[in-house]
Amino acid sequence: MTVPPTGTTGTTGTTGTAGRAPVAGTAGPAAGTPGAAGAAGGRPGPDGTAPVLQVRDVVVRYGGVAAVHQVSFDLLPGQILGLIGPNGAGKSSLLAAIGGQQRAQGGSIMLGGRDVTGTAPYTRAHHGIVRTFQTTSEFEAMSVFENLLVAGRGAAGASLWRVTTRWRTNREEERQAATKAWEVLERFEMAELADAYGRELSGGQRRLVEIMRCLMCDPSVLLLDEPMVGVAPHLVAKLVRDLRSVAAEGIGLVIVEHALEVIEQLCDEVVVMALGEVIAQGSYETVVQDEGVRRAYLS
Repeated sequence: MTVPPTGTTGTTGTTGTAGRAPVAGTAGPAAGTPGAAGAAGGRPGPDGTAPVLQVRDVVVRYGGVAAVHQVSFDLLPGQILGLIGPNGAGKSSLLAAIGGQQRAQGGSIMLGGRDVTGTAPYTRAHHGIVRTFQTTSEFEAMSVFENLLVAGRGAAGASLWRVTTRWRTNREEERQAATKAWEVLERFEMAELADAYGRELSGGQRRLVEIMRCLMCDPSVLLLDEPMVGVAPHLVAKLVRDLRSVAAEGIGLVIVEHALEVIEQLCDEVVVMALGEVIAQGSYETVVQDEGVRRAYLS
């Protein structure tokens, strides 16, 4: 049985959705949130905040086919940006290019002013870009608590040299990682499942574990590819609240999602793609009225 360290209960983020609209209904993000005005075209936020992520003219090709063609957008700290569009629009390919899983053949990706376009996924993760995938990838034979520990920033694994020469440092790093893991578990109301194996979790719980593992890396940008897939309806509202809580800490979120009601409730800015290109960008209310968007979804 995993025992939490003393004094961790309720230490982080328990208030959740400060500065944002309630989940109930479809009122969307509250005015005055970090990304409420967007940051299209490279402009700083309404309070002068610099973008944490800048995507410029990104191109992704598979052979002679351009899956993504010259896509650009900015993401502010604490902003939630939705990527939507019909199947085959290039959304997941764009997300993979930002995360480094897919090489971009053109354009640039800047993270906090640093060009990460040609870097490996682990390098981008070290600098602050982490992501989830359409299919959950938790370690099924490990407990939820262990899943979080292995994802902690700075987890270097075991070696004879580390064990024999850095045992004091190792012990302190392990203590810090365990404390943070319990804070995350408490925050997401998953502490009672700390000892449950990954294979025992529901679809929604597995999604939460993936998000919690990402937070163990202290990201500045979180990329989510269809986070509501396989999630029971009663857990969708909880996931929406939890993601708003993450953004309230200043972490920028980019979400690919087909459930438009989730995009409406969650996102400050929406980018609509079709055939690899951006066809509309703005608030949810603005883009759903766009005639080009309507044609893309109906064609």
